[in-house]
Amino acid sequence: MVYLFLLYWLFGIAKPLTAETVSAIQSTFKIVYSVRIYQRVGPSHEQWREMTPPDLQSTTSPEAKARCTDGAVTPSPENKTRAEQSVGDHGKLLTSSDDGTMFAYVDRNPSLPVPTLYPWGCRDCFFPDLKVIRASDARVLATIRLPELGEHWNYPETIVWSPDGQSLLVGAEAGSSDSHFSDYWLVDWTRKNWRYAGGGNGARWSPDGSKIVWSTPRRLEPLGKLHVWVVHLALLDVRTLKQQILTSGTSIVSDFYWCAK
Repeated sequence: MVYLFLLYWLFGIAKPLTAETVSAIQSTFKIVYSVRIYQRVGPSHEQWREMTPPDLQSTTSPEAKARCTDGAVTPSPENKTRAEQSVGDHGKLLTSSDDGTMFAYVDRNPSLPVPTLYPWGCRDCFFPDLKVIRASDARVLATIRLPELGEHWNYPETIVWSPDGQSLLVGAEAGSSDSHFSDYWLVDWTRKNWRYAGGGNGARWSPDGSKIVWSTPRRLEPLGKLHVWVVHLALLDVRTLKQQILTSGTSIVSDFYWCAK
């Protein structure tokens, strides 16, 4: 995927990518997911299904998971050790980019005092900076201040790199303890630009970096079923931040992947 975009850019094979070309590229990948089916009679059971953008028609596929592979590169032991030594005991959430050339983590920044009033008295939760370092020598490439404590941010929980290494999806604990999801923020680390993306769990970038899929819990009060949770898949357009719910009904999505067709 990345190579195809580079060919267009480096060699001028064509004019800027059209909507039709982007759609064709996206359609070479599919979303594979597992749902737990609950029935009025008999036990529940798991079912693997798949759908392909942009039509997103869902079909049953028992062997779908076996065809999925993770394209991320495992960083060398030397680079990982170097990064861990750089982080030391003042950082956490050390995460490698897909190509293994960079790491990101959140830093405690001892020069900044911990706020007196922090959620639940959690003084160990205050990590004000996000840092990006080069894997080969642990050089700091960027230091970005994390969002202020507020409605969609208490403290960071996860970091997920985009396939091209230009953006990070940072998951934050926010809201009440029964919220059942993280609040996700997109950050262009080269421009130090933050955008709030929405709430969900287990976020995964599409191979071309244009979409993100995550699971999202939903209450069934509108259906008259109080205190019942279901879990659906949501698709986020990275450019517009518009979300689309991909599944419906009362089933629970338990696992999901992006896979090549």
